[in-house]
Amino acid sequence: MKAKLKVIEGHLMTGISYILPVIIGASLIVGLAKLVGLGFGVSDLNAYKDAGGILHGAYLMEQVGWTGIGLMNVLLAGFIAYSIADKSGLAAGFIGGALASSTNAGFIGAVIAGFFAGYVALLVKRKIQIQGSAAGLVPLLILPLITVGLTGLLMSVLLGGPLGALNTALIEWIKGMVADGTSTLALALILGAMIGFDLGGPVNKSAWMAGNALFLSGVYLPAILVNIAIVIPPLGYGLATLIRKRNFSPTFREAGRGGLVMGIIGITEGAIPFTLVNPLKLIPLNVVACAAGSGVAALLGVHDIMPPIGGLYGFFSVGNWWAYLIGALTGALVIGIGANLLVNFSEKKEPQKPEHDQKQKEEDDFDLVLEG
Repeated sequence: MKAKLKVIEGHLMTGISYILPVIIGASLIVGLAKLVGLGFGVSDLNAYKDAGGILHGAYLMEQVGWTGIGLMNVLLAGFIAYSIADKSGLAAGFIGGALASSTNAGFIGAVIAGFFAGYVALLVKRKIQIQGSAAGLVPLLILPLITVGLTGLLMSVLLGGPLGALNTALIEWIKGMVADGTSTLALALILGAMIGFDLGGPVNKSAWMAGNALFLSGVYLPAILVNIAIVIPPLGYGLATLIRKRNFSPTFREAGRGGLVMGIIGITEGAIPFTLVNPLKLIPLNVVACAAGSGVAALLGVHDIMPPIGGLYGFFSVGNWWAYLIGALTGALVIGIGANLLVNFSEKKEPQKPEHDQKQKEEDDFDLVLEG
């Protein structure tokens, strides 16, 4: 059972790794367009859709970014299917992802469509074998017909409506939490703890994807909270090497400098070499620190003013930017002080790079969510 779950996790992580560059690039484009507008005192560029000049150009740039962001479900489903069945799963996966968007089934629908399309394609490849000159009919005609047809039936007839209703209810529930200060704190603590738990693993990526899925629906605060948590672990361990240098071997001190850089740009995996020294003590520390950082930012009233950008420098894309920075630095200090109290890094083995397959290495938490 564990082996099967590991395989499923691998396919999901592969799908996420392929969409990261698209989401990050598109989010940066939207953010830059918004900044141009704000520079002219304009918060809504839609008013310049038919105008001329710089603001019209900013509007067009913003639309380019939103077009890229809108591909998230399509690409996620397509590349999950690709991970399972190689090229044979792409067509049905992409179409299933598009149907997840059009039926408002969202991220959950895209994941289901991707796995369904991939495993159907794999089954067809294994079970339908034609020999001779007609062998080319399988990949070009029979396989696309069956996979696209069944995936389309699943998403448009069977699951589209129920998943759309579920997704809408979930979004409304999250919006209600965002509007309620107490619930916002709970949301911050949960998302922060998930980010800190496994540093780029499935729990971390689930929180990241939740932020991105809500981002597509115009709910930006969860993405901001995720972005804050993402910078904390690498920044915290980098800070720890500065607070008490003699507690770290030369190799760890060097890794700490890298951690500071990774924290600034938002790559949670920069904390993994430190966490591996004593996971039983440091994983709980990471969870507490990330939850505390996101929670402090929420209490101080961090809020959205545009699609948020990840990394420590993403503070300029949020309201109450100082709350963003205070939250991130609070979490980093929890790790910076706590790691020195809990573990002696000078007597442990040198940091090792965690073993991941090549596809999973491509993942990171350059969050912007749009997040990690």
